[in-house]
Parts: sequence; structure tokens; C-alpha cells
Amino acid sequence: MRAVIVLLTDFGHLDPYTGQMKGVLLREAPDARIVDLCHEVEAHNILQAGFLLQASYQHFPPQSIFLGVVDPGVGSSRSIVLAERENQLFLAPDNGLLSFLIDEPVSWWRIDAQAYAAGNTFHGRDIFAPIAARLALGAAPQAFGSRIGPDMIMRRDFIWAEIGNRAIDCTVLHVDRFGNCLLNLRAENFPALPRTWALDDGRSVVTTATYADLAPGQIGLLAGSQGVLELAVNQGDCARTLGLCPGRNIRLTQKDIPHQ
Repeated sequence: MRAVIVLLTDFGHLDPYTGQMKGVLLREAPDARIVDLCHEVEAHNILQAGFLLQASYQHFPPQSIFLGVVDPGVGSSRSIVLAERENQLFLAPDNGLLSFLIDEPVSWWRIDAQAYAAGNTFHGRDIFAPIAARLALGAAPQAFGSRIGPDMIMRRDFIWAEIGNRAIDCTVLHVDRFGNCLLNLRAENFPALPRTWALDDGRSVVTTATYADLAPGQIGLLAGSQGVLELAVNQGDCARTLGLCPGRNIRLTQKDIPHQ
């Protein structure tokens, strides 16, 4: 089976950076299949990138290679790490992007970046892409560096919100192109939510099962497809309506009792 290389970056599509990185991948491993997971991570937002990767990797086949380049420390002394979990590989800066793997059954390697001729500003093209290409061609992880333990990986964990004292203080992890605001609330932890909530500005939020159950302009709280709860407006832009973006904190206060 042809190798699958999955790209996650904050490069966007206005510049040649994504294209140049793909060019290196195809030059070195022309038979590889390249999948663009997301290139619209908010600039330098490591937590957002980690969340998107955590929500996505299980949907890909064995032997997939995940290349995550959200790297505000590029050119500094920060390390590059490679992780292997159940026949999938994860390559990223050691800046917390792979924190979600630290407590999993994972093997880790620290990459010897000195083996690559690279400038100080674009390791995605000059270091990460050549390594991913060689992995796609069958190179073993130990060919790129030394084995390390999980205690040597930088941890930048999510703080998953919990309900307390009839309120939830939560954070926006991601805003999708529809304006839905994905929150740091695991859907599995909230099987029975109160029907109505209030935001700090007094606007009401109603718990719902689908977008279509909301009236036009109504704000809803529902379990989305990425395993977390999200705020949404039916056929509207919730982020714009509420002035939200990744990293913003909000409070939801109960207005009634939970479903029985």
C-alpha cells in the first residue's frame, strides 16, 4: 500500500510554504499519497493543532505518517520528535503538539536535525518533509535519532472543562469554517445536559441534538463530530455572532435542571 502522509500546519494558502513542502515530499517519495488535514490552524496555536490531530488520527489507515508543523520555535534549540503508535507515525516539533500521545503506548525518538542542511525559518520544508518522505519509503524511526522516554517530551495538556456550581467555564479550541465553536468539553462527559443556559451577556443557549433543531438565529450547544461539545447557530456564524475565536474563555450558566 502506498504511504499516506497527512499534513497539519498553520501555513494557510496565501503563501508558497505548503506547496514547497509538498514539492519536497513528492520529489523524494513520488508515490506517496498526501492528505491535507488542515493548513488553517491559527498562527502559532499549538493547542489547536494538537486538538485537531487528536480528533483525526484514528480515521486514517495503519502506516499513516502525520506531519505536524506548527512551530513558533523554528530555528531555536527546540527539538524535533518522532512518535510511533499502533503502526502510525507522528513527526512534529517538541513543543507540546503531541502531548495527547504522552500517556499512550507510544515509542519516541528525538531527531538528529544536524544531519540536514536547513535555514533557520523553514524546517517544515528543509527537515520535516525529507524525513517524512524517507519514512514513507520504508526507513525505520531509529534511522533518524535516538530513542527517548515519554518523560522527555514537552507536555502541553488540554485542560478539559467540567461542570461545577451550575456553571461551566470553558475555552474555544477551534472555530470551523461554518463558525461553529468547538469547546474543551468532552461530549462523552455530558450525557444529560440542562436544556437552557445563559452566557455572561444574558443571551440564551439551548441544548440540542442537531443544527436543524435550532430556530434561525438561535444559539445551540450540541455534541459535534469531533468528540466535543460545540456552540452553533443554525445556518449562521456562531463565532461572529458571539465574537469568539480559538483561545477565548466563556462561561455557560444553567437556567434549568438537567434532563432525567
